[in-house]
Amino acid sequence: MTWLIIILLIVIIYAFFFLAQFYNIILNRAPFITTDREIIKKIISELFVPEQATVYELGCGQAMFLRLLEKKFTKINLIGVENLFLVYLFDKIKFNILGSKIEILHKNIFDINLKDADFLYCYLSDEIMDKMVEKFKRECKVGTKVISCVFTLRNFTPYKVITVNNDKIYFYEI
Repeated sequence: MTWLIIILLIVIIYAFFFLAQFYNIILNRAPFITTDREIIKKIISELFVPEQATVYELGCGQAMFLRLLEKKFTKINLIGVENLFLVYLFDKIKFNILGSKIEILHKNIFDINLKDADFLYCYLSDEIMDKMVEKFKRECKVGTKVISCVFTLRNFTPYKVITVNNDKIYFYEI
């Protein structure tokens, strides 16, 4: 009987997750898609992040970028922004258990101010990246680096483009 309850709870959680995915896709929001670990490792190998820098992962999902970055750069501020409540909750619990210093915010990426960001990592969608252009111009300080997996930042020229596993990664500076 206990196993049946556990299985039922898991099914309910997955159903809520997939409904949230469907809802995000219908509203032209980025769905929950994780970046391949090898891609993130390659991105991080291309970065120099100074001490005390503030790094955001927008639409962080499992916050893989921040988790791997935390291992390499121990004295930086790491902030993940996730709008899906269940994903946020799992991250919050996981990082508390692991003793991680990653801060997870349950917010829409358009509702946070990026004025203190030194680096931004995004794996969003073309539509969302188009909307982010004005936000970046308005809120980010000069010199903020934006790393975008797959999707370009309209009206910005990347200072570097790398290809990993057939995916292009774009590096921009505001």
